[in-house]
Amino acid sequence: MNTVQIISAVILVLALLPLLLVGKSYQGFIEPYKESFQFVFLAPVGLSIIDKTRLMYRLSGRLVAIQQKVATLYQAGREVQAYTKMYLAELISSMLICLLGGSFLALVNGGDELMLTLGGVMALLLPAISIKRLDEKVTLRKQAIIFELPEFASKIALLVNAGETCQKALIRCTMMKQHDSNPLYQELKESVTKIQNGESFNQAMEAFSKRCGVQEVSAFTTTILLNYRRGGDQLSLSLRELAHTLWEKRKVISKTRGEQASSKLVFPMILIFAAILLVIAFPAISIF
Repeated sequence: MNTVQIISAVILVLALLPLLLVGKSYQGFIEPYKESFQFVFLAPVGLSIIDKTRLMYRLSGRLVAIQQKVATLYQAGREVQAYTKMYLAELISSMLICLLGGSFLALVNGGDELMLTLGGVMALLLPAISIKRLDEKVTLRKQAIIFELPEFASKIALLVNAGETCQKALIRCTMMKQHDSNPLYQELKESVTKIQNGESFNQAMEAFSKRCGVQEVSAFTTTILLNYRRGGDQLSLSLRELAHTLWEKRKVISKTRGEQASSKLVFPMILIFAAILLVIAFPAISIF
């Protein structure tokens, strides 16, 4: 065995040995989060590393931003620490998979140094890529909420203008979209359930605003809470003005998504153009 094969074998042993030693000790902790995270089979190793190195304590200052994003994305609430820990475990599991894959391929291919290096580089790049993906998911969630909010506000304004109370209008509009997968309606459904179970309208709407974590939703809930007792024309007028502003923001989001879709098509179009050029040019070149 050459040096690369020895290093690969050592990495494989060091990566797989903790999995055997840890066993099912974290099974109870992992069980509630299985559906939300990937590579759960390697999560015990990541959780063990986090606990033994006190990673969350050492990086507490740097984890604040990640915790906020995790809380927004997974609706962690009081369990934000546990969700953040699982996110870090998933990240460590992804890095281990890269190292294991690179080491295994290097070992099988007779000590291919390129495979081992590629696995190490991927493992180092994964944290930055994962955090960027987390940012993208949070942004998409916020955009999805803002995209649906003007229509929802307009419906409530119409119902209130027709004589419905604000609370009943909100419940009716939410129940009409109870099977919608948009995060706005998912959060509204939770708020409606709380209201029907006896929680005050004010508390339910404030909690709804916090869970969404979107400035536009905060403006919407503030408008409702300031005017819902008055009802009638005042609330309807305030909601119509807010809906008009939100429609403009929805147009901006649609325009941004269109531009992003166009930019993603540039590379495939270049490849297609190169392929066509090659097909046309090759016969002419082969003649000469």
